Amino acid sequence: MDDNVLEKSRRFYQLETTSYNFSVNISSGLANALALRLLGFNALEISILTTTRIFSYALSQVPALINPSFIKKKRKTLWNVGGIVNRIGLSLAIFGVFLAPPYNFYYLLGLTTSTQIAGGIAGVSAGDLLGDLVDINEAPVFWTRINKLIYIATILSFLVGSLTFIIVKQLLIAYLIVYSIALGAAVFSSIMLVMIEDPRRNTANYTNSLNKHFYTVNTILDKNILKYLGVQLLFNYSVNIPAPFWDYLVLNVLNGNEVIIMIKNMAGLISKFVSINKWKNRLMNHGSRPTLSIGMVSTSFVPIAYIASVNPWMTILAETYSGYAWSSLDLTSAIYTFYLTSDEVRPVFISISSLSSNLIASIGAFTGSILVSMTGNIYAPFLVSSIMRVFSGGVAYKIAPELNSNRNKSR
Repeated sequence: MDDNVLEKSRRFYQLETTSYNFSVNISSGLANALALRLLGFNALEISILTTTRIFSYALSQVPALINPSFIKKKRKTLWNVGGIVNRIGLSLAIFGVFLAPPYNFYYLLGLTTSTQIAGGIAGVSAGDLLGDLVDINEAPVFWTRINKLIYIATILSFLVGSLTFIIVKQLLIAYLIVYSIALGAAVFSSIMLVMIEDPRRNTANYTNSLNKHFYTVNTILDKNILKYLGVQLLFNYSVNIPAPFWDYLVLNVLNGNEVIIMIKNMAGLISKFVSINKWKNRLMNHGSRPTLSIGMVSTSFVPIAYIASVNPWMTILAETYSGYAWSSLDLTSAIYTFYLTSDEVRPVFISISSLSSNLIASIGAFTGSILVSMTGNIYAPFLVSSIMRVFSGGVAYKIAPELNSNRNKSR
């Protein structure tokens, strides 16, 4: 692809990902609140929607495992169609207020299924294409910029949502306004998405190479892929042990409120924005493996900070530090996802990584629930998580592959 066209595609992607994250942080972030506050769904219906969301996303990863050559060949089309259905579909949830029960439930159930399947397929296709759109030599700088844009978009979505609900007193009108804003951003994002061009329009060689080489023992059991997946699964399990209890601790133990939760989330995002350049420099100077390891260990202080909090306002400080620590993993995650494997294997690797990460996250959260029920102590999952994060960081330093400047190799 011509360098000018390539640069234009990167700019369109920056606009696309910023507006996409702004839109979906509003539409998906308010989905449960919409269902509870306006549609009057009960706990069972919310549980069914949540389960459907998880199952549909898992289902969306199957096509890349069954027929990766098709994903590779049609990746831009799949990103376009799946991405548009996902972002616009999420913002159409508001139309459930115009339907009577139980049709509003059936509407959201169908919308959840279609948007999650479409979004999952689009995510795999996008990940495969983006690995070719940005060379690994430019990756630290480029993905630092992208993460900053995502942080800004998320902060703005929080502000827009919060101010709307503060200013507009009628709940239905407030929801109509924020979902209309989300829809407008989704349409703009969709236009930017279509403008992005595939840097490798001719995928015939990739398809043939994939059919010839992928399904071999050496490729599937590549030691670097297995090592990284093992490290990520261990860390994801560790992180998600206290997952059900972060907001519970703020609201029920420390007597906080929704305002505290909003402020601390924004503090974490601002901290990420400010600190990610430091991690970019560390990544460029010291490599991916030490940066990944130190980032994992750094997050171990977050659960301890929550344990040490004696009032809800202290959790804002804890979340500020959390943003600093997690910005390292936002960056290294992109680097490993797009550049650890060869071009041919990338779609399958992304699917396996997504599937296994979601599964292990559920197991981690379930473990945390068991710890609380066995000990009667809400802080137990936080302590165990902190210890295991340190252990995960040590394992990462020992076995995680170090990426060099050739995306198709790692050492």
